[in-house]
Amino acid sequence: MFSEKMDLRLPGPVQVPKEIQRAMLQSFDSPMMDYRNPQFQEVLQQTIQKAKMIFQTENLVIPLTSSGASALEAAIVNTVGKNDTIILCVIGYFGEYLQKITNHIGCNVVRIEAEWGEVIDPEDVRKALKEHPEAKAVFATHCETSTSALNPIQEIAAIVKETDALFLVDAVSSIVGAPLYMDEWGIDIVATGGQKALMLPPGLALITVSEKGWNVIDQQDCPSFYFDLSAYRKSLDAGVGTPYTPNIALVSGLLEACNMIERGGGMEQEFKRHAALRDMTRAGVRALGVELLVADEAASPTLTAVKLEEADEFRKLMRETFHIALGGGLGKVKNKIVRLGHMGYTDAADILKMFAAIELGLRQSGHDVELGAGVAAAQKQWLENPNC
Repeated sequence: MFSEKMDLRLPGPVQVPKEIQRAMLQSFDSPMMDYRNPQFQEVLQQTIQKAKMIFQTENLVIPLTSSGASALEAAIVNTVGKNDTIILCVIGYFGEYLQKITNHIGCNVVRIEAEWGEVIDPEDVRKALKEHPEAKAVFATHCETSTSALNPIQEIAAIVKETDALFLVDAVSSIVGAPLYMDEWGIDIVATGGQKALMLPPGLALITVSEKGWNVIDQQDCPSFYFDLSAYRKSLDAGVGTPYTPNIALVSGLLEACNMIERGGGMEQEFKRHAALRDMTRAGVRALGVELLVADEAASPTLTAVKLEEADEFRKLMRETFHIALGGGLGKVKNKIVRLGHMGYTDAADILKMFAAIELGLRQSGHDVELGAGVAAAQKQWLENPNC
């Protein structure tokens, strides 16, 4: 009956708030806005300025009309080339994804690995840098979306900062949800996408670069035309917008997302809110006797991975019976985990609803769970920390 009803509890994309939908729709008012006219240029400049708070930086924020993956590729092709050495931290599917990009351009890749569900030991980064002083960059995921593990980016940044290497961070599923202070921590490039905690539809990526990063980029021959960050900087600094056609609606949506964050108390409140949602979720999972993939100290505030046999069949049941979409496993954990998204446009009531349905779904799947146990545990956790 309700064929179009679906509650997205995914690790992205997420539900889009009405405020952002309205802001995007206004950009389609007749006549269609010219992206070169002063009206949109003002919107774009406001958005770029406000987006700095997302990264906790004073650096230029560059919008790319593409997915978060494009910002990852831009970070790599603008800083390293064929035969350059890059140290790559791999703890899951998206670490492997970065390996594919670096392989494509012919980099010498030094891998630092941890088991899926675990995080990188910063001392392994220190060791790799000592063994490979020629390394031009270190690249790590902040939140590894495939496992919900949160790498110790601050500690890694402090080690990389002692060298000439750049530190590049994939913050696609962590930005806004997990603390990340680009300038304070000394990160050189941060790349992200809009379809997760920023609450936008897919299609907008953001990347920001430190002065140290620009010094390297200025000496690098970028093999990409569209992702040449120097062209974006030149065009934006000249006040004529992006060098190529931007997505007007998504830029307008991002401006409203930034405004919503400000109205909600700013970035520190967002960090607290996402942490509270994570703690509710993990409490609920534990109460149902289901195993979490990631230890508490490495758990991302934006999503939670849960071990479950025949996970894809369970996700199908949740989608078809309760109209709730849960994330599935990728790579070596495919059909072995369910990923519960609690980022962006999510509040405590969404978590309680999700657990009420999960309990029924587990019962339907033959699991002996106590109805109400997950909901009650999440409720108790909220009473201890009602920040969401």
